[in-house]
Amino acid sequence: MEQHPATPTSADQSVEVQIHSAPKFWPFILTFVVLGALIGLVIGLLGEPSQEYTRASASGFFAMFGAGLGVGIGGLVFVIIDRFTSRKSTKHLAVPLAEDTDSSGQPG
Repeated sequence: MEQHPATPTSADQSVEVQIHSAPKFWPFILTFVVLGALIGLVIGLLGEPSQEYTRASASGFFAMFGAGLGVGIGGLVFVIIDRFTSRKSTKHLAVPLAEDTDSSGQPG
């Protein structure tokens, strides 16, 4: 059985851990994608109709452009918020609990 190098060998040893709370990446980005697509869709629907494109195709174009712009802006805002919250990280001592073993000797 291999042990992770950062894992102590006995339950009496404590480990210093750093607690850092940050937003989750994918839900954060998806929120900005949906928001950008909705804004693009509204712009496409409220704009003047064109003789070259239907209103639906113009709305779809603006929705896709807004979604792409939302990915970029969402990523930038995520990095800014992550940097800001990483400054508030704290260090604590953690003591591992003794692991229970069943009859087969496997943890759990």
